[in-house]
Amino acid sequence: MTQTISAPERAARDIRNLIKTKALQTGDSLPSQRALAEELNVSRASLREALATLEALGLVRTLAGKGVFVTDPQDGTPRDAQSTRHAAQVYQFRLAIEPYVAGLAAQARTSTHISSLQNSIEEMRQAFLDDNLFQAAKADTEFHNILLHAADNPLFAKAMHPTAQIIHENQMLPFANAAAIQAPLQEHEQVLRFVRERNPSRARDAMHFHVLSAATRAHIAFLRP
Repeated sequence: MTQTISAPERAARDIRNLIKTKALQTGDSLPSQRALAEELNVSRASLREALATLEALGLVRTLAGKGVFVTDPQDGTPRDAQSTRHAAQVYQFRLAIEPYVAGLAAQARTSTHISSLQNSIEEMRQAFLDDNLFQAAKADTEFHNILLHAADNPLFAKAMHPTAQIIHENQMLPFANAAAIQAPLQEHEQVLRFVRERNPSRARDAMHFHVLSAATRAHIAFLRP
């Protein structure tokens, strides 16, 4: 199935290609945002969204008044103490909710949910083959959203809706760890296995492991009971 590529996604893809074709190294600067927007034929708003995504993926860093710089894709460490604390809080929030949601989904899911979860896994797998981290991150987020609906309790989706963008950015952090780039795919497969088998305790444990492992890959340590 052919997927529609949004302007920010296209810009993110083109910036990654620009980094590769020009063989830019860690610390090298990209053209100014105005020049980038003109070169890529996108709006400044779409370019900012693309850069924000690439920054969450650990591929670039934007420094106010200085420009955009290439970063080490294997360095998943957040930019500063404030962003570290924020990421830790998001992981705490996810750990409190998502394993419980996975357990409920294992009991309430339908065959349609199973198909949708499988499709999101295949989309992530194809995205990795295409070296499209933007699409892989979208598929990652979609997997978790499907579980929210499969839990058959709209209050969970409503509670998490205001933080949807923050959680999406949080889910992108581990993708900066190139050494374990496909680990989320394997962990999603484990969650799906137990949801399919209607095994709530194992589904809950698999999601608990997934969230903690994601935090580890992003180099985030956080207090938990």
